[in-house]
Amino acid sequence: MATASRAALTVDVMEMLAYLDPRLWELVEPPVPPNPIHAPGIPVGFRSAVDGERLNPQPLPPGNGLLASVRDMAVSVADATIAASLVGRKPAEVLREIGDDICPEPPKLPWPKKWPVPAQLRQHLASDPNRVSPAVQVSAALVFQSYARRISDKNLSTAFGALADRLLERALKTAGSAS
Repeated sequence: MATASRAALTVDVMEMLAYLDPRLWELVEPPVPPNPIHAPGIPVGFRSAVDGERLNPQPLPPGNGLLASVRDMAVSVADATIAASLVGRKPAEVLREIGDDICPEPPKLPWPKKWPVPAQLRQHLASDPNRVSPAVQVSAALVFQSYARRISDKNLSTAFGALADRLLERALKTAGSAS
């Protein structure tokens, strides 16, 4: 439902790459966590790296979990925004505040103030804030753009797309200044 914005084009490119490496679907279409509104046993319809794990019994190498933490935070923010919209709050206002939190000047923490900060984020920021902040912002932008594309409510779709664009712009600016 979103327009051909920078974030939307980025997701399109990621989808193309995901056909070559199915693990990328986890970034493009994050799995929806269990939620009371999803009836048990009804598939949600997302592709996932987990599907590839079922095909290959080899264990995955250990990671630091930062990407999963960013994805989980963005999914939680999206769910909270949808809930706030249902009770009458404007999605753009809710997401503007979140955008302010996730788009600070480095070395400030690019994380929503009302969400718990993962320990590994602080560790990575201490070592290289000009690389970590854009990575967090781009990862969150992919999630929000995924919501913008899949949600049918125009106000929510527009707000998610606008936040995705804002995060991507900020990430590119920060990464460009680090070079």
